[in-house]
Amino acid sequence: MISAWAYLEDGTFVQKLPCDRFCQIISNPKNLLWVDFEDPTEAEIDVLRKDFGFHPLLIDDCIASHSHPKIDVFQDYFFLVIHSCFFYETKPSEEALNIRELDIFVGKNFVITFHRGHIRSVTTNRKRCEHGPQIMTKGADFLFYHLLDTLVDNYFPIMDSLSEQLVRLEEELLTNPHPGLQALMFVIRRNVVTLRKVIGPQREIIASFMRPGFQFVGDEARPYFKDIYDHIFRIYDITEMSRELIAQDIESYISSVNWRLNETMKTLTVIATFLMPIGVIASYYGMNVDIPEFKWGMSGWITAIALMAASAVGILIYFKKKKLM
Repeated sequence: MISAWAYLEDGTFVQKLPCDRFCQIISNPKNLLWVDFEDPTEAEIDVLRKDFGFHPLLIDDCIASHSHPKIDVFQDYFFLVIHSCFFYETKPSEEALNIRELDIFVGKNFVITFHRGHIRSVTTNRKRCEHGPQIMTKGADFLFYHLLDTLVDNYFPIMDSLSEQLVRLEEELLTNPHPGLQALMFVIRRNVVTLRKVIGPQREIIASFMRPGFQFVGDEARPYFKDIYDHIFRIYDITEMSRELIAQDIESYISSVNWRLNETMKTLTVIATFLMPIGVIASYYGMNVDIPEFKWGMSGWITAIALMAASAVGILIYFKKKKLM
């Protein structure tokens, strides 16, 4: 699906712009065009190839999703690969984090977005355009800023969700550690590492938009990109702290498991130590040989029981003195 908007030199705002007017609009450097390609067909991808003259390799990059963010700068435009994230609260933890690629072409008077599936930041700004041209009145750099700012701000709810998961995890570790926590910890760690891999390169890319030598961002727009950089820098710090916290939680869980194992072994050792002298005495009197105590009758039996009880009490007193119980 192709959606297009144009803000013309005379202040006219055109919605639902047909494809055959794209070349006419961008031929005037004082016009601004935004075209969004969402799940495009082959015929719609041909529009991207023919009307804008982008490098064929960049079109291939759009069709075949990239795994990492990147930026390619050309004489008349730049190409950006960035990622949008969404956290599904209703899905299992291992399926909750969803990452989708957003490809953006930005020139002096156009912004082209290309993506597979729903991208929240694009949808938000499309709705803004339905209500008026406010985000397109100041040029391509400000339109690009609005897209990027919304995308980065959408990371904050995800970090909040992961932080809440970490808090609940730590509470369970302290109150009721159980084997299921291990799988949950590894899922959270995987999500945090995935976010870190995505956010880290994007932080460096956004930093390039603040530099005076970057020709596609004007002096007026540059402070706004500094604000985005501050946001993504903070988000990256949160991912770093979350990564450290989950590592500490894993260590705490392993320590808890080891402590419980040691307590179990301690209990079993105490029981075995109690039974050891009793077993020795029982084995002695259970031998199939002529033992003098057998001739004592009932008193022999009482003697054996007394020896067993005395050995158990003696071991109990020893353990109590050594504070092993």
